[in-house]
Amino acid sequence: MRRLSCLLLGLTLGVGAARGQGLERPYEVGSLRFIGNDALIDDVLLNVIRTRETPWGIWKFIYRHISEKLGRQPEIYDPVAFEGDLRTLRRFYKDHGFFYSRIDTSIRVNEAAHEVHLAFLIDEGKRSFVDTVRIHGLANLPGDVVQELQTGRGIDVGDPFVLTQAETELRRMIGVFANNGYVRARVDTVYADRYASTNNVTLVYAFTPGIRYQFGSIDVEEDSGGAYRVDPAVVLRQLDFAEGDYYSEQKKVESERNLNRLGVFEVTKIENAPATKEPDSIHVPVNVMVRTRPFHELTPEIGVNDENNAFNILTGFGYTHRNFFGGARSFSTRVRFSLQSIQDVNFARVFSANGLRDSSIVAKLDVSTQLIQPYFFNNRTTLSATFSGILDKQNAYFLPILRSRLGISSQTATHTRAFLDWSLELMDPRTVTTQEDTTFGTNGEFQKQFNSILTFTIQRDKRNDIFYPSSGFFHSAAIEEAGFFPRAFGGFLGIHLPYSQYVKFSALGQWYWDPTEKKDWIWALRLRAGAAFLYGSSPLDVPLTQRFYGGGSGSVRGWTARKLGAFAPPDYGGKALLEGTLEGRWNLLKGAGTLWFLDLEKISIVFFADAGNVWLDPRLIRGSELALAAGFGLRYNTLAGPIRVDFGMKMYDPRGDPGRRWVTQRRFFAETFSQGVIHLGVGHAF
Repeated sequence: MRRLSCLLLGLTLGVGAARGQGLERPYEVGSLRFIGNDALIDDVLLNVIRTRETPWGIWKFIYRHISEKLGRQPEIYDPVAFEGDLRTLRRFYKDHGFFYSRIDTSIRVNEAAHEVHLAFLIDEGKRSFVDTVRIHGLANLPGDVVQELQTGRGIDVGDPFVLTQAETELRRMIGVFANNGYVRARVDTVYADRYASTNNVTLVYAFTPGIRYQFGSIDVEEDSGGAYRVDPAVVLRQLDFAEGDYYSEQKKVESERNLNRLGVFEVTKIENAPATKEPDSIHVPVNVMVRTRPFHELTPEIGVNDENNAFNILTGFGYTHRNFFGGARSFSTRVRFSLQSIQDVNFARVFSANGLRDSSIVAKLDVSTQLIQPYFFNNRTTLSATFSGILDKQNAYFLPILRSRLGISSQTATHTRAFLDWSLELMDPRTVTTQEDTTFGTNGEFQKQFNSILTFTIQRDKRNDIFYPSSGFFHSAAIEEAGFFPRAFGGFLGIHLPYSQYVKFSALGQWYWDPTEKKDWIWALRLRAGAAFLYGSSPLDVPLTQRFYGGGSGSVRGWTARKLGAFAPPDYGGKALLEGTLEGRWNLLKGAGTLWFLDLEKISIVFFADAGNVWLDPRLIRGSELALAAGFGLRYNTLAGPIRVDFGMKMYDPRGDPGRRWVTQRRFFAETFSQGVIHLGVGHAF
């Protein structure tokens, strides 16, 4: 296959005389500018050249006098590299459809400061667009293959001509052939014609599809030493292809993902086997190789997590059987205890008469048993049944829960999952009231209750990395209903406990982008919204477990967990939520190496701005009651995600004293900074 080429007009441009100017001693690059560019912004152009501005003086001072690993060295002007950058930019503009662009340079020397000030002078000219896309060689192909080639294109009529996009489109079409059996499709020619009359481009792709191949025999090989083996039928049912199907590389990849999702295999690999039939056979035999993990696993647990938007220290113990009664069915049971905000615990009161009812303790004890059926109707859908006993201790209340949950999870598309969960909860919430504690008010929640909760959730995840995303997005939407089951069948089953009837909606959107594509500075944006509505003369309010809460390490970080609300006290949560967060993640020590035992490249700084609040009812939402917070944090990257420390300050407190709600109305260090909140966590805030 030969590289996509374009017929370009040759242009000879004059180069500034100063470009070849010799300098007797090294000069730093005091500034670097792009002048005249409009369609292609500075960050895009800077990403393709080598020359850089010299860093700020503080970084050079650290580099020279403290540590070369912590600081940054000066950027010295290199005329050869600068000349190469000029050629690179000219080529880059041509490859983006600016065939009449002209680029020159300007160099200004500051002898006193030993600096040079550089600029690229750009006249972009008229841009070329794609006016026609032609694909040859499709005459004898099935209609579904032709339709796939013609639709979903990454470049279309009316788009600006970009060479890399045209090449990406070529790779997409080759993938379509490979995923529809035409694994030996040949690219005959690819070219772009630019017409002088319109300055636009016609793209032409010509193929010879060749023979259409099918999957042949499928052999399953288990590399497990004989200790643990899974029925080969379990492996075969997880495959997205069968013998006789048209060959597809994508189906092989998806089948490996299906096998890995089972959790019973340590290694999975699907490869084409050497052909055993005549050379011109249309069948491709396949070997599926798996290595089974031990079926039984005991796992003591000591660690931390970010549950309830707060830092929790946890300990526990679990047992897992990965092939329970065969079929790669998973059975697990776990005991876990977590303690939140240990620095706020009043141990003198805890070890006296108050015990675990003390309001300074936030803790949780969870005993659960779960059974997962991996193949439920198809290989992308699982069924799970969970039974849990929970003791949830918050500042304001003590909540024992017995919960059974039936869940269905389905991978509906490559990046999309759907969940349907039905939970039955028996709970007996109790308010915290001791002599030393403040008596919290109640809203009628503190009585024994039985709730049935049905939730449907759909998620689309196109992040490029789960732990460290730099591009893509994550979207989630959920609708939840409670009360139908006990209302319809409670009397028949002899259940006469009060319950809640409500409908709840929630949505989450997260977006990530990297302007330089070098992961030096990554932007992250999150928006959350939710609302719950009682219906049908509901006997009880929305359960405490299903309400919205504000504040904490994953919320508005100027407040501690569950301490933000447009009402007082906020400990009981509300039925409406609006939140937004913008983060800038700066990898300032990229390439710095190590210092003692620390890998400096794993350290990054985060600046954030949070806004949001929780309301008792959706009808009470007011824009003037949105709380604002800002701050900064440190991250240290690990295999399990970054260790996180954030410091958040209140920029606007809607429940503050009138005349003192904005940060500008208070003393910064004596009030705003000193009342800031430190949050610890594992993983990014989102």
